[in-house]
Amino acid sequence: MTRYRTLALVVLFALGASPTGAQPWTASNARLAVTPAVEPAVRGFPLDAVRLLEGPFLDAMHRDAAYILSLDPDRLLSGFYSESGLEPRALPYAGWETEGLGGHTLGHWMSAAAMLYAATGNEDVRARLAYVVDELEAIQAANGDGYASAIPGGPALWARIRAGEIEASGFRLNGVWAPWYTLHKQFAGLLEAYWSAGLDGALDVARALADWAEATTADLDPAEWQRMLACEHGGMNEVLADLYAVSGDRRYLELSRKFHHDAVLGPMARRIPNLQGLHGNTQIPKVIGLARQYDLIGDDSLRTVAEFFWEQVVLDHTYVIGGNTMGEHFGEPGKLADRLDASTAETCNTYNMLRLTRHLFTLEPRVRYADFYERALYNHILASQDPATGMFTYFMSLRPGHFKTYSTPEESFWCCVGSGMENHVRYGESIWFESADALYAVLFVHSELDWRRMGVRVRQETRFPDEPVTRFVVSVEHPTAFTLQVRHPSWADGPLGVRLNGEPLDGVSEPGSFLPIERTWSDGDTLEVRFPMDLRAEAMPDRPSRIALLYGPIVLAGGLGTRDMPEGGAYAASDTRYVKEPVPDIPVLMTADPDPRSWVRPLAGDPLVFHTVGVGRPYDVVLKPFFRTHHERYSVYWDVVPPSRMEEDGR
Repeated sequence: MTRYRTLALVVLFALGASPTGAQPWTASNARLAVTPAVEPAVRGFPLDAVRLLEGPFLDAMHRDAAYILSLDPDRLLSGFYSESGLEPRALPYAGWETEGLGGHTLGHWMSAAAMLYAATGNEDVRARLAYVVDELEAIQAANGDGYASAIPGGPALWARIRAGEIEASGFRLNGVWAPWYTLHKQFAGLLEAYWSAGLDGALDVARALADWAEATTADLDPAEWQRMLACEHGGMNEVLADLYAVSGDRRYLELSRKFHHDAVLGPMARRIPNLQGLHGNTQIPKVIGLARQYDLIGDDSLRTVAEFFWEQVVLDHTYVIGGNTMGEHFGEPGKLADRLDASTAETCNTYNMLRLTRHLFTLEPRVRYADFYERALYNHILASQDPATGMFTYFMSLRPGHFKTYSTPEESFWCCVGSGMENHVRYGESIWFESADALYAVLFVHSELDWRRMGVRVRQETRFPDEPVTRFVVSVEHPTAFTLQVRHPSWADGPLGVRLNGEPLDGVSEPGSFLPIERTWSDGDTLEVRFPMDLRAEAMPDRPSRIALLYGPIVLAGGLGTRDMPEGGAYAASDTRYVKEPVPDIPVLMTADPDPRSWVRPLAGDPLVFHTVGVGRPYDVVLKPFFRTHHERYSVYWDVVPPSRMEEDGR
């Protein structure tokens, strides 16, 4: 029996955990060894300062925590032992772990476990994480050079790279599937273990691995570097920049800057659109890394790339749920109507776009960033977890009439399983932000914040989006002056209803701005904010007659039954198992009225369930939140046909 074999199905969530560190872009970080060149406009809070309360996000975190604790660290470490000539203590997991990306899951698991500890105070998960760090350190010692990885090929692979014998394609380097991408996940997991779980040994392991990486690439000339970077390499530039920030060793920043893929990033620095045909999730981590480098060295060209890339993706390549790409690749800008199939919207892409969005928000707290974050969080990330098993989607199918496909617990281990483990334990990181004298309420999530610097606790009480209202209850030991900045979402097409301690409060804000409430707060002060939520349609940019329906920020899906679906649920070891499944004919909407409030009505009993009335051909449909649509066929996009056209077609 291996050391950690027990299946953890119940997780005890304790309040008051106090990890000793926090990521560099969060508040009150005492672990930085370098003063950043750029002071952010706002900072997020470490996960141990925020507690999720009852609601869909806490439910998702509970399911995710059970899965994280069910995984056996010795099986995740199996390939690390064998690639180092050591005897594994358990058999490796299947799927991508034995198909060329060995070790990437361990990196994601470490990140998720560290964040789970910070978010809950669960000591069991921290103990497992500490065990993994110790084992990686022992493997490094056995190798003698700082290397520890499960990447197939071992020393022979890296000897070829060290000699400049580089054969690179989009996904393979010297015949191995994305080795730097896999190492990026390991670095990220080690750094998260250091920041969020306070494991100092994780930094030692990360530094030794970075020293090995520096030695491995020392003899490469610039041309060889660029050939190597033609292969997907994740966010190596980001993690090495972070390692510089916490160690103060400038060698890591210099190595970070060598992971700069000129062919892709050069045009972006000149604001030249260049995403068509590119693999989506290969690019996003590169840009996150540039944003991190900008923090540390203040080179404005790096920020230009990050902001321009974000605009390209969000404005020209993003579907209504906040996801992007089809078959993992960007298409022609603004051309989305014919790019709806079962391979749309890779979940990893949205995981990384949210990380980039959060970073840009700290530089400039614009509501456009917060609105996108909310859109993608509810309609892709929350929608990507199976509520029955806690498993994850790879693609988020937008093919009308198709269904969601989920991973299996021990056979898949796709990239989106790894990022999925992280997605559902990090919900607390973007609800609140702070500046010197203000608190920003960015997301409307039932939660509690411990604003330690100010000696303030704020409890946000809400059932949003089931109810269009949230309440902020302030707890202070003595009256405290600060400004509460409440997001006025762009989807709230009208004024906010605001009451302070039950009395109407004058305040003017426009959709797409923040409403500032500046006062000296007393214990028990309660601010209630009501949002105007309504139905609306969003059309495809290249086909106005193809629409999606939303209620506030919530994308609605039409349920289309379960006929001919896989028995027992659409679970698969392969991410493409059900991509080519046939789909039934989908109703069209026959109407000349562009306002869905004229032909969509609420269904009694649930504030987020609606139905079309008299416009569906051949039948009307029931609409409900996409994030609550599971184990059934559905459509998110609908074709609208005017009655005159239907008559011409004889329908």
